[in-house]
Amino acid sequence: MNWDLFSQKMTDLSVKVNVTPDIIVGITRGGLIPARLLSSLLKVKSMYCLSVEKQGEERKVMTEITADLAGKKIVLVEDMLETGRSLGVAKKYLEGKGATVYTACLFVMPQSEVAPDFSLDEVNEVIHFPWE
Repeated sequence: MNWDLFSQKMTDLSVKVNVTPDIIVGITRGGLIPARLLSSLLKVKSMYCLSVEKQGEERKVMTEITADLAGKKIVLVEDMLETGRSLGVAKKYLEGKGATVYTACLFVMPQSEVAPDFSLDEVNEVIHFPWE
């Protein structure tokens, strides 16, 4: 995937997001660039990132968002879901802080354990993004 195609795909994804979020959160590392672009496309100025690390088969949120998220609408962004475990853990973390969380990604693999609220395509192989 090149930058032009990525940009077009992000525009397509932004059209599917039918909520008006207060905050965009990107999951490091893959979700950072998509989250930044989505924040521009949706005109959302407030943005955070969450680091989720794999520890064996488990995932753990490694960063803390200290802002008050209670009552906020958040769009949580990842580039693609292979298992979806990082997205699931991040969503649970944000919901635990009182936020309403919607999830968005460009691509989902069939084996993903999590279904995002907003996505473009199901794919059978890992997509290589231009920043990789």
